Amino acid sequence: MWIEELTNGKYKYSERYTDPYTEKSRKVSVTLNSKSNQAKKQAISELQEKINKKVNAPKQEAITFEKALDLFKPYYKKKVKASSYISFKSTEKTLIKTIGKDMLIKNIDLLFFRKKIENLYYDQKYSFNYVKKIKAFTLMILSFAKDEGYTTEIPNYKLSLVLRQEKEPEKYLEKHELRALINQLNKMKSNRRKADMIEFMALTGLRYGELIALREEDLYEGYINVNGTIDFRNGSYSTVVRTTPKTKAANRNIALSNRAVNIIIKVLQENQLYKLTKEYTDLGYIFTNTSGLPIDYRTFEPCLKNAAKFAGLQKPVTSHYLRHTHISFLAELNIPIKVVMDRVGHTDASTTLQVYTHVTSKMKESLKDKIETIDY
Repeated sequence: MWIEELTNGKYKYSERYTDPYTEKSRKVSVTLNSKSNQAKKQAISELQEKINKKVNAPKQEAITFEKALDLFKPYYKKKVKASSYISFKSTEKTLIKTIGKDMLIKNIDLLFFRKKIENLYYDQKYSFNYVKKIKAFTLMILSFAKDEGYTTEIPNYKLSLVLRQEKEPEKYLEKHELRALINQLNKMKSNRRKADMIEFMALTGLRYGELIALREEDLYEGYINVNGTIDFRNGSYSTVVRTTPKTKAANRNIALSNRAVNIIIKVLQENQLYKLTKEYTDLGYIFTNTSGLPIDYRTFEPCLKNAAKFAGLQKPVTSHYLRHTHISFLAELNIPIKVVMDRVGHTDASTTLQVYTHVTSKMKESLKDKIETIDY
């Protein structure tokens, strides 16, 4: 380090370093008011910090997991859709509780991490899928911190849990349950549009965001083109932002049954009547409220849960149940799994297989009962 006195009476402290990318000599400098011993110490510290930033040297300060999480959040929010960020935010408390907010990330080793993940599954009884999500987010946070130059190791932990013998709940509706739900909604005039929506989802396997993003221009003879989604979770009730679908596989054409076509025709005819009012703004969407806006999930989901309750269904019905209901219909028809995945826009076969296996197992049980009735 060398010092130069400037014409204004201040002192310029400079230091050279080697750029690790070009291997050329570079210079950094700071200007201070004096050349006292205290100023020299301050200059050394500031110069080293500047050099570290230039060469991406590991930051030697020991940051906590909570600090690493705070650094990761704005980065992740910019990279993913609002719905994915909401999913991440829902795990934040569990992430902090599992790893510990004061845990230094440089001390998170394989043994520590494995014990924490196993505790979530075996002792706290979280589901396998949720534990898998916690593991994935933790490793993403640590990887980001390492990329930012903080000292940490990424535990190379393969999730190899001995799965609990639990009966997975059926997250779909039987045909009689679907009929009961539709009938319940149709009892009130204000809910009849929602009755059409749940029937249409059960007949097509659309995600809720895909359903409300459907426009008249997406209709073709005998099929619909799915090419967008709407997510209100990052905005207000009156703000409509149409974005790209959840995944590349979600861009797809879906053949419609005669009943699904009839629902579309009925809804479009009703919309023509709504358009006669001053309150209606025609944005081209199909499944709208009386103002022309796509029906927000925050009004749809509570209505769906209440209707399920009054219909006597013993299931925590959500809009996703209707998507799985469609998969169950296709399983009963023995449609190949790959065809089912393409129709519903799945890239991961696990969800499709879960519903498919439930249905085919029940079909086998039913077959046994029917065989017992054979008389000759």
